[in-house]
Amino acid sequence: MLALVVGLASAACGGVGAGQARETASDTASDTASDTASDTASDPAPETASRAASQAAGAAGRPVAEWLRLGGLRAPALSALRPPSLVVYDGGLVVADAARQLRLPPAQVAALVEELERDLAGQPATASPRPGSPTVYDVPATVLGVDSGGGMREVHVPYLDVAPDHYDPALAKARDRLSGLADRVTAQGTAYTADRVRLSAERLGRADADAERSGRADADAEVEPWPRGLPSLPEKETADYKGAEARAIARLVPGDGRRHVYRTASGERIALSWRYLLPHE
Repeated sequence: MLALVVGLASAACGGVGAGQARETASDTASDTASDTASDTASDPAPETASRAASQAAGAAGRPVAEWLRLGGLRAPALSALRPPSLVVYDGGLVVADAARQLRLPPAQVAALVEELERDLAGQPATASPRPGSPTVYDVPATVLGVDSGGGMREVHVPYLDVAPDHYDPALAKARDRLSGLADRVTAQGTAYTADRVRLSAERLGRADADAERSGRADADAEVEPWPRGLPSLPEKETADYKGAEARAIARLVPGDGRRHVYRTASGERIALSWRYLLPHE
């Protein structure tokens, strides 16, 4: 989880291969290496920050309840970054969408786990809708999980968000418990941050080639220059950064859940997006 990672998912308008990925990394390396080194050197006590992050993860404990959404119509680069909708840790930490956090007392954590155990008792690993229910396509599947000490037990429920009446009412009840807690965390909690991030980079091709094909001179009008000081991009679809490199990404690229397009020195456009990693990731 502490290895460097980056997403290189190709856009529908045309991606590039590993050879161009290496070329772009080479193009940007000379521009960013000295800035990154300078940023690392000036970053206050990066080892201390990394140690603090590790201690925070240990203090959070293990996940005892989770609510995830998987699949659906979503850009590949954003799917790779989709965070759990909610994770509850046995130490009391609750994180919603890797963006907001709240602390629960032990009694509330224990009560939630007990309720979820009742809701999910006897459910299969993948729930089936009631006979005769129509199939719903292109919407996320819901994953409900609980761990009372024997390991996380997950129940996958296709399209539960849009057709809860097609399933056992206990599944919708479990989802509502977790979504209600997520709303509480979002409203009452504080911003969640970490010393580790996951970055995705989607290569969109060269702006000048797009402009020539389309006859538009403003093909890259909304593209920003490559951020100086951003860590070099490895040849992987997604990757995790820690310490000074993670802090550089958080400082230089907006963390609003959207893709932000930048232009490298060679003219290639790369869409970047990132999020904070959770303690157990």
